[in-house]
Amino acid sequence: MRQIVKIILLIGFCLTAFNGFAQEYTMVNGQKKFADLADWGAYHGGEFSLGMGVTSSPNSPRPGGSYTKEGAVVGGTLLVTMNPYISSGFDYTYAGFRTPGAVQNIRYTLEAQEVFAAFKFKWNIHPRFRLYLPVGLGAAGLRLTQRRDEMEYIRDKWAFAVYGGAGVEVDVTPTVFFGLEYRYVQPFIQTEDLDPLAGSSRYFQFQHFFLRLGKRFS
Repeated sequence: MRQIVKIILLIGFCLTAFNGFAQEYTMVNGQKKFADLADWGAYHGGEFSLGMGVTSSPNSPRPGGSYTKEGAVVGGTLLVTMNPYISSGFDYTYAGFRTPGAVQNIRYTLEAQEVFAAFKFKWNIHPRFRLYLPVGLGAAGLRLTQRRDEMEYIRDKWAFAVYGGAGVEVDVTPTVFFGLEYRYVQPFIQTEDLDPLAGSSRYFQFQHFFLRLGKRFS
């Protein structure tokens, strides 16, 4: 969790530095005159948002058991607005699950890290209220930890992953917004890749539900 906080703080710092110091400028009467960032070719501003919520997965180690109940998910998204209806950028999320009880004397912990090239397709049905579709292509890394008595087994795997979903956001101020977002995430990692004894070739799946708070910049 400390690593997640550090990543979020680093992204926020970089965003602030970019917004405040990276603008082009010209000299007017011996003084710097900064250009509006929206004048940079295809760039029309952007946004940074943080999300927190719950996540679930239907995958199970074997019939009659379950790796998880609902878990927690956090993440950050940095997007550049290409036009009023499409934004693109990158996205990072971390999700964690634990079994509520032992499954055949084994306790499981499942963790997921997801790094995506992110896209946001918006419908501006009202100046302060928007519906949008989030889409991402990238990679997911899963870690399954199995504990039986005093023994612990850890398996990791990274693979290609995609997500799609739906969201709604409302402006609190001209630059600050909050919203709700749903994502279905499909990592192309099979259950048996992390748990050979599961006897299942089913791919892992996740459903994330976010409460999102963000800020736009220009």
